[in-house]
Amino acid sequence: MRSVMVPGLTLPPLAGAERLEVSGHGVRLGGYVWPQPQAAPLFVLLHGYGQDAAAMVRPAVALQARGAAVVSLSMRGWRGSGGCDDYGRSHPADLRAALGDVRARVPASSVVLLGFSMGGLMALLAARQGVPLDGVVAVSAPTDLRRVYETTGYRGLRRYYDAVLTPEQWVSCSPARFTRGWRVPTLNVVGLRDTICPPWEGQSFAAAVRGGLLEVPDMGHEPGPDHWPVIVEAALARFAPALVQR
Repeated sequence: MRSVMVPGLTLPPLAGAERLEVSGHGVRLGGYVWPQPQAAPLFVLLHGYGQDAAAMVRPAVALQARGAAVVSLSMRGWRGSGGCDDYGRSHPADLRAALGDVRARVPASSVVLLGFSMGGLMALLAARQGVPLDGVVAVSAPTDLRRVYETTGYRGLRRYYDAVLTPEQWVSCSPARFTRGWRVPTLNVVGLRDTICPPWEGQSFAAAVRGGLLEVPDMGHEPGPDHWPVIVEAALARFAPALVQR
């Protein structure tokens, strides 16, 4: 069936990428794929709050250039996807279903989730709930929602948490509360100038699970053009070392 472009709701074309639609848990998720001609390490990218799959084009292009296959997904409730955003209550089930679809379409030797901010949190929640993964890269990601609420310098984040989070969600969607027995290899990336999600969120989680940690001294919350190459290099070194020399 031919998809219909709906301005404001449909993801725009991106040079070098193919549009993709997969099944979430009762919703359809839109996104993009940057393929390789044969099976390769696959990085699935997850955007931050207020963004969509198109926002992750910089790391996608950089990863593809190094030999990785890349998929960037819009999470539920954001442009290109159905459903309503609920900040983690539904996302692990969405990702379990979506990755099943993705694996059937994109030849992959391994699968790593790489998420920014909210996307990093969703990647960690998926790992915590047993979604089959070879690794997680969490960039500027909250790991304890109550602690972020109390320490963030951004009042808009507090208003959003007040409006969206259920009483149970403060704990159930805080991966820092579930580090005992953690099994999925992780790389937490923190900007030492981040006042929205303070660096301690990633630093403490990495220490608790004995995971990798990349501290970027001149980065705030969102990586800029000079930061993504550093993050991509660290992600490849940890999860696709055969591509590092390319």
